[in-house]
Amino acid sequence: MKRAVTLWSESGGVGKTTLATNTAAALGRRGADVLVVDLDPQLGSLTDHVGYGELKTGDRDHLGDVLLAEDRDASHLVVDAGAFDLIPSHEGLANIESEMAARGTNLREFRLRSALTPLAGEYDYFLIDPPATLNVLVDNALVAARDVVIPIELTRKGSVSIDGLEDTLDSMQRGFQTFDEDFRLGILAVVPNEVGDSNIYREVREQLETDGKPVTPFGIRKRDVLKQAWQAQMDLFTFADSPETRDLRDYEKDLLDQFEAVARIIEEGSVDAATLSEVEEVAR
Repeated sequence: MKRAVTLWSESGGVGKTTLATNTAAALGRRGADVLVVDLDPQLGSLTDHVGYGELKTGDRDHLGDVLLAEDRDASHLVVDAGAFDLIPSHEGLANIESEMAARGTNLREFRLRSALTPLAGEYDYFLIDPPATLNVLVDNALVAARDVVIPIELTRKGSVSIDGLEDTLDSMQRGFQTFDEDFRLGILAVVPNEVGDSNIYREVREQLETDGKPVTPFGIRKRDVLKQAWQAQMDLFTFADSPETRDLRDYEKDLLDQFEAVARIIEEGSVDAATLSEVEEVAR
């Protein structure tokens, strides 16, 4: 496996799941084998986005059962979501923290990593989409995928949240080094999301760049077509290709380039390396 990435923000409503879905689709369309792990038990998670919402309820084996088991292997949970494979979420994950506490689960933050290990040889990339709230599911996501992509609102509040996230990651890294002294967490990219045309967007981006944050030189534009793709239970690339939907308008097509650019950053392993080629073109 080339890389495992967690897409995470402590702020809700910043388009994290939309970014995860379409970045995974972009990687898949570039020829990569991609597995997405949906750790969010709430309504409106990535599992709902791609049409597998029925798997989130009912008395069936799910990821929470695997995380609690002694013999942890999530292979049997994988479903085909088109351009990528998916381990769907389940409402049972909402209780995972209390269940682990009641059972006295050891090394509970490392459970997902163990469950994904049997699948590592089958995929080029793991993308993990945890809930926004800091809890044991986020801990598991960060242990399993130590590169973090952060979607951010280009507002002063969003800018401040990056400092808070960096402090959180530093604290978690020190804690996990108790078990693994080589453990490292790092921010791979900060991706401005739902970007508009206000001057504040430009000011916040410039400040992030001045502060040395790995912010992408482009942002994901706020477009209604993203909501329409969600309603159709498709990633945007599938939506654009489907005869059952509508063609993208000219001003919407840049979204495809932007998700491709995020995929390139994940492939290259840094914003700086990727911006030397087509990512730089997207920024223009």
